[in-house]
Amino acid sequence: MVHKFTLPDGLVVLLEPIDNVVSISCGLWIQVGSRHEKANEMGYAHFIEHMLFKGTEKYSAKDIARLVDRVGGQHNAATNREYTCYYINVVSDYLELACEILSDTYFNSIFDAEEIEKEKNVVLEEIRMYEDTPDEHIHDLFMENMFYQSPLGHPILGVVDTVTTINRDSIVEFYKQHYNDDNCLFAISGNFTVDNARTIIEKYFCSNCSSENNAPAVMPQPSKRLYRYHMDKDLEQIHLCIGADGLSKVDNDRWAYYLFNTILGGSMSSRLFQNIREKEGLCYSIYCFHSSFMDTGIFGIYCGTSPSQYNKLLPLIANECKQIVSQGITHEELSDAKSYLIGNMALSLESTEVRMSHIAKNEMIYGRHFTFQEIVREIQTVTMDDFMRIAFRIFNNAQFSLVTIGKLPQHHIDTFHLDL
Repeated sequence: MVHKFTLPDGLVVLLEPIDNVVSISCGLWIQVGSRHEKANEMGYAHFIEHMLFKGTEKYSAKDIARLVDRVGGQHNAATNREYTCYYINVVSDYLELACEILSDTYFNSIFDAEEIEKEKNVVLEEIRMYEDTPDEHIHDLFMENMFYQSPLGHPILGVVDTVTTINRDSIVEFYKQHYNDDNCLFAISGNFTVDNARTIIEKYFCSNCSSENNAPAVMPQPSKRLYRYHMDKDLEQIHLCIGADGLSKVDNDRWAYYLFNTILGGSMSSRLFQNIREKEGLCYSIYCFHSSFMDTGIFGIYCGTSPSQYNKLLPLIANECKQIVSQGITHEELSDAKSYLIGNMALSLESTEVRMSHIAKNEMIYGRHFTFQEIVREIQTVTMDDFMRIAFRIFNNAQFSLVTIGKLPQHHIDTFHLDL
């Protein structure tokens, strides 16, 4: 059971006690990500993620690391396009320690100018490392083309030009705009009692409450789309992403959409994996993915292959997509995909960190908690008609974008389309 309450100035707190575990996962979630940045602020949300563990009025960065490490814990953070999360996983005896550190970094980070300059170099190296990893870099290029000149297409890490111009004044101003109690929530899952956790949270968060939110509301924006983009790079493989319009996080058809993604390319028994990797041997990695946001979404297919196989690969991917619409799927495939999603979710929920993320995301997106049993019912009630409706929504009259990195063959296919 998830217990929810709100502190006086707006901080939402979610508590999920779990029996038979020894750990807890505490997460502070801020509803700000790369889509909230202006063009000259690309990378700011991610940069603040780095800085909040770089020292407070009470603890240095080394102190924070030592305090967590010496109890065998883990502390980390992650920036998304729509949110940022700071979390600490520890044995349940150290619940207060985790809450104190997260509170201190949230309210009292000093944003030391010298540390900012050093961290700029760290982030620039992170960007360079990412760009040297083509199977990851292509996803950024793909998003930039799917949401061309839109904040949703901003690279989460930022770009060299914006990161190098960061200074203390600009980053503190962004922090003040977005880091407010009515724009965030605090979630805990694991071995604790609700009364004890509430007492600790009120001790470390109530006295510092701030509810002044100066951040401008993010309005849905019409996006341009680029339908073909290639980055010429001296690589052994061509990495490619194919994309079309997808579904938002709140779309009523999302459960059928997840099953559609699973059957086409979301598992090792999927059609793309079996027919293109296992049967044809054209690649090592091929899969479907979906990037869903509060107001929009995209559907994508990724693959890496050698230049000599590129022209053979694209028609085979197109054929698999076409067949799923024109010929449908079997009842066995639908049943297997349901079992896969349910089993995969059940295994993941054995982690207190995943459980903490699950309740936080449900609150941010839907304003309520969905139990495992509710989700199972949603998945099980998807019919064959529901599945086919989604297949037509994604593929019928779809305009596909094709993004590639590598060395294309001299005569190469430059578009992707389905003749339905």
